[in-house]
Amino acid sequence: MGLKVEFKTSGKTVEWDDSFESILELGEENGIELENECRMGVCGTCKVKLLSGEVDMEEETGLDDADRDENMILLCVATPKTDVVIDA
Repeated sequence: MGLKVEFKTSGKTVEWDDSFESILELGEENGIELENECRMGVCGTCKVKLLSGEVDMEEETGLDDADRDENMILLCVATPKTDVVIDA
């Protein structure tokens, strides 16, 4: 059984599939509207709060220290390491 990604606000939980490059792509493929712009982790448009779990992010330029302190992640570059719940 694969990892689960729960989009708390949208009320959807979907199974992670390694064919996706990011949680943003997974959400879009499952009909969840998520704000985004650069899709490279730079602009910060897609940042949301990680409520539980752990993610990997190759790029974090779109986050400042306050964002990190608040457990924000960038959906366009985040992939789950564990089951995750996000505020989206």
